[in-house]
Amino acid sequence: MKRNEILDLTYMALYIALAIVLDYIGQFIPILQMPNGGSINIAVIPVLISSYHLGYKKAVGVGLGWWFVGFIYGLNNWYLNPMQYLLDYILPMSCIGLASLFPKVYKISNVYIGTIMVGIIRFVSTVLSGVYYWPPEEMVAGSKGAWIFSLSYNIGYNLVTIIVAIILVPLVINIIRKTKIKLIYIKE
Repeated sequence: MKRNEILDLTYMALYIALAIVLDYIGQFIPILQMPNGGSINIAVIPVLISSYHLGYKKAVGVGLGWWFVGFIYGLNNWYLNPMQYLLDYILPMSCIGLASLFPKVYKISNVYIGTIMVGIIRFVSTVLSGVYYWPPEEMVAGSKGAWIFSLSYNIGYNLVTIIVAIILVPLVINIIRKTKIKLIYIKE
């Protein structure tokens, strides 16, 4: 292995560890938790930063690593069937790593655009899971009521997660820049 590959693997491991720690800590802060599942997830921040630091391919690996290690430690174990699990955990956690793929729009940095876009993808995934796998008992899966419930339930915590990430990710990226670590996937 080349020196840069080892360094990238080390960064990936650190980002995964940080995501797991933040995910674990977030479970003990009641204000971040929703009553029927879901949460304002501060663990997305290291995955987003890894996308701008290491590129989207390695950041998707960080997202999948976050899911896998969390699965091992029991952080994401609400399982009904494989499709529900994919929509609730694997897809949202891995898609966050795609943030650096989104280009700068006008004078808006790709950090903001990427964070918003992957937040929307995550939101769509959780809404679909809510419509087909988690509707209230009095509603039929896939019904209009299930769509309304899932949209209204999931918008709150997903929107707050995006806002928190939009505030914190650029701050952390500026700190990283001052340490002279190359952030090669920020399109200025």
